Amino acid sequence: MPVDAVLLTLVVAAAITGYLAGGLVHALATRLPAGQAALGPPVCASCPGETARGYAWLILPGACLRCAPSERRAALATQLTGALLGVLALLRYGPSRDAVVVVLFSLLLLLVLRIDWEHHLIFTVTIVPGVVLALLLAALESPATLLSATLAGIGAAAVFGLFFLLGVVLYRRAALGAGDILLAGLIGTMTGVRSVVPALFLGMATAAVIGIVLVALRRKSRMDYIPYGAYLCGGTIVALFLWGPAG
Repeated sequence: MPVDAVLLTLVVAAAITGYLAGGLVHALATRLPAGQAALGPPVCASCPGETARGYAWLILPGACLRCAPSERRAALATQLTGALLGVLALLRYGPSRDAVVVVLFSLLLLLVLRIDWEHHLIFTVTIVPGVVLALLLAALESPATLLSATLAGIGAAAVFGLFFLLGVVLYRRAALGAGDILLAGLIGTMTGVRSVVPALFLGMATAAVIGIVLVALRRKSRMDYIPYGAYLCGGTIVALFLWGPAG
């Protein structure tokens, strides 16, 4: 088979796999905030108690035919993002271990991003398995990679814990949530010592710039909530594609 045909086949397979994985991410992003078990079809927020039938939800956006247009758009956007992540990882790293790891990490971060953006929540059930997965993959790569992931995870969580304490001392209110501290630890285990700082910086800088713009436009006040975790996730996804996972 010609090289171009092989590449095209791999790209199509990556897009389809990523699209289906995006459907799973959407389902989790609707089930966890609704207090449902993690595994299962998406929950329709506009039709209380309604869930999708069969497995059509993996392909068709939304949980049911009566879903609000905004819900269907969110589902489709998540599925298409999953497909895009799969294709970009393949093109960036080729059919390799790094491509698979970057996609897995990016999909998990996409889930955290969706939930934090929509519900202002970061669930431990999305963080702990991610840390375990990141450390396991690092251990399978090499002892040095495991050490890098471990140190970066502990260091990032410690720094954000310090930010949390400083916010309480200086402003008499928490500038960050406990979920942000756990998320920083997850990001550290994913990126390792080599790229944890730029990954966190990208998310923090994006949140700061957008926050300043929104305050300047009087869309938000300085005391309004900003989904900080969502920006951290977005910055980390970019960092993973630029510098790769812990290594």
